[in-house]
Amino acid sequence: MKYFFGTGFAATAALLLFMYRNAGNIKEKNHVIRLDTATGFKPFRILFIADIHRKKLPEALVSRPVDAVIIGGDLTERGVPLRRTADNLRILTSAAPVYYIWGNNDREVGERNLRKLMKHFGVHVLDNQAMELLGQPNLKVVGIDYFSRGEAKIEKAFSTVGEDDTVLFASHTPAIFKYLRKDGKADFMMAGHTHGGQIRLGRFGLYDKGSMKRTDAGYELVTNGYGTTSLPLRLGAEAEYHVIDVYPNEKLQ
Repeated sequence: MKYFFGTGFAATAALLLFMYRNAGNIKEKNHVIRLDTATGFKPFRILFIADIHRKKLPEALVSRPVDAVIIGGDLTERGVPLRRTADNLRILTSAAPVYYIWGNNDREVGERNLRKLMKHFGVHVLDNQAMELLGQPNLKVVGIDYFSRGEAKIEKAFSTVGEDDTVLFASHTPAIFKYLRKDGKADFMMAGHTHGGQIRLGRFGLYDKGSMKRTDAGYELVTNGYGTTSLPLRLGAEAEYHVIDVYPNEKLQ
């Protein structure tokens, strides 16, 4: 009995250590996509990162030039020192203009505190609104606040988007995607929040594993996220961030 107990304890400890180390093994995922366009746009590269939570970003995170950075929410959470969040913003804003949307945990450090940091670093906070991207009038980035309610937030966010605009859309949760698919409002949708289930047993997890996929409406990216929540463990859903090269769909030029 002692042998089996000892073996089980050792196996559990080994698994926990493996999951802990796995949570720190963060991958850069690279993608190339082509977006439909009625007016054309210059190719560009973005970095999309979400669910940083308690992690400290490495100084060399952005290893090659990008044109914009999009933070898909949960930049921080309760208990994370503001200095760490400031360091993370410094690293991201030194690489390119940064666009940010609120996640479900961010306000735990105080909305006023976080907005002060955003203003200090020149971060564009997308409060249910659209902004011109990279000086191209018909290229828009649209973002919504996690805690704003109802389809009214979508109408508000898209109120300044034109029919011929190419749209990149960011939401902390992918649950909002279904409202946009039916109307074809966005050409590329990005989200996090689910952590890919964070701890999966084979194909099974609390949420679907993150992925980049193409649909009839455009591209959809749901990331496994950079950090972890509750437990600093991962299994079967690797930590990740994304570098995406975006080109115009030449067929529509």
